Amino acid sequence: MDPYTGKDADGSADPFSRFWVDLISKMSTAGFGPTASTAQDDSLKRMRQAFFDAWAKHCDEFLHSQAFLDMMKKSLDSALAFKQELNEFLTKALHEQQMPARSDTDSILLVLRSLEDRVLDRLERLSERVEKLEDVVRSDKPADESAGAPRGAKRPAKGAAK
Repeated sequence: MDPYTGKDADGSADPFSRFWVDLISKMSTAGFGPTASTAQDDSLKRMRQAFFDAWAKHCDEFLHSQAFLDMMKKSLDSALAFKQELNEFLTKALHEQQMPARSDTDSILLVLRSLEDRVLDRLERLSERVEKLEDVVRSDKPADESAGAPRGAKRPAKGAAK
């Protein structure tokens, strides 16, 4: 018989109760083997170690059993389904009251982020164009004009006599 499937000759044990019965029975016999007279501290340490070893082994076996894994899967699936139904119910209730729901704010944030990315890309392209134009303007200036006049000085109008 597999101790964690719950199926045996009489069909009376389920995996959970079988686990605890096995654990208690093995813990009660652990650490009490025939030994020579030893100090009480050593005996208590061995008994504690045997208890923890038995507990760890059986917990590990139970947590890796198919019955436990199936139970956990069903539990998680039902929790996720409940959360989804609750979210749908609350969203519907908020919309009926003409109030925004989380899905509404999430979609607005998505649109704003997309808009921000587009604006930043456009600014970057404009910045590159301005830099190129400035480079062209700097390269077209005559040497005497760029070095002679101080910044902010007024230039004569085109066509005016010098």
